[in-house]
Amino acid sequence: MFKIISFIFSIAILLNAQIYEDMLGTKINIGKVEKIHAATPTLLYSLYAIDKDKIAGLNFPFNEDEAKYLDKKIVNLPVLGGWFGQGRVPNSEMILQTKPDVILLSDSTKKMGEEKIKSSLGNIDIPFFYIKANTLEELVSSFSHIGKLVDKEKRAKELENYGNESLNLAKEIAKKVYKKPKVYYAEGNNGLLTDCNTSIHSELINLASGDNVHKCQTTNSFGRESINFEQVLNYNPEIILVYEKEFYKKIYKDKKWQLIDAVKNKKVYFLPKGPFSWFDRPPSFMRLLGLKYIVSILHPDLYNMDVYEESKKFYKLFLDLDLSDSQIDDILGKNIW
Repeated sequence: MFKIISFIFSIAILLNAQIYEDMLGTKINIGKVEKIHAATPTLLYSLYAIDKDKIAGLNFPFNEDEAKYLDKKIVNLPVLGGWFGQGRVPNSEMILQTKPDVILLSDSTKKMGEEKIKSSLGNIDIPFFYIKANTLEELVSSFSHIGKLVDKEKRAKELENYGNESLNLAKEIAKKVYKKPKVYYAEGNNGLLTDCNTSIHSELINLASGDNVHKCQTTNSFGRESINFEQVLNYNPEIILVYEKEFYKKIYKDKKWQLIDAVKNKKVYFLPKGPFSWFDRPPSFMRLLGLKYIVSILHPDLYNMDVYEESKKFYKLFLDLDLSDSQIDDILGKNIW
């Protein structure tokens, strides 16, 4: 009798299931989607923008600067972990407790092998849905897949339209650029960490028609590299993009850095953050606003962006926030000193 009931229950689940196709072309039977665990920050933030009510849990706790821009219900969700570098694996016990209907995974995670992934989850029987979001174009394309999964296709299309607008703007500007400015991406508290021109973490420089001065032989560089000041001096960039507030505070006062053209000509720019970076780490949907911002820095003669107007439009669309000018000043780093 029990076997008959189980069989009928299984058939009922299958009849109620829908077939979804992930970005790797895999067709997956999934029942009603009420909760999703997005197993990387990039995917989690995209899910937040499309349908935050479907989020099962977080990859890690949000810090105070991030939390002030986010829905408190989401900020207080349990931390489930995920796969996003540095050997991190999810908390299978917590995932079991939250009972997600599907797990969003990056395509790069698949290289681990599904058996290994399932093993790290304690062999929990939950469907996997793979998303490609390494490049900005892939990230924009991923909106429609997530939108279909959560039955918010109209919402996803609105975000996709903004994303394509940003990408198309950059492509049109690229046609008019005569000479790409030399750009150095300064990371770390001393400005001596950076990313290769081939790294996804510096992709906006390439898309915005800039010349990333730190060239690498490899075509697949994802990690930051430590360099010395002599290398930066030799690069002599025209523009410096700064990730850390600590370094931005002191770069103009440092006599060494005053030898570089970008510093001499006051062409050093803090990369805005709030709730997440507009540029990098993680390379999220915030880069769609960041791309316009970087284009306006690198090519002000070709694109004049009203950063307040564009920021208010973007934050309302993606995060349902009505920002004041003073909040935007804070995000832009104008209150650093």
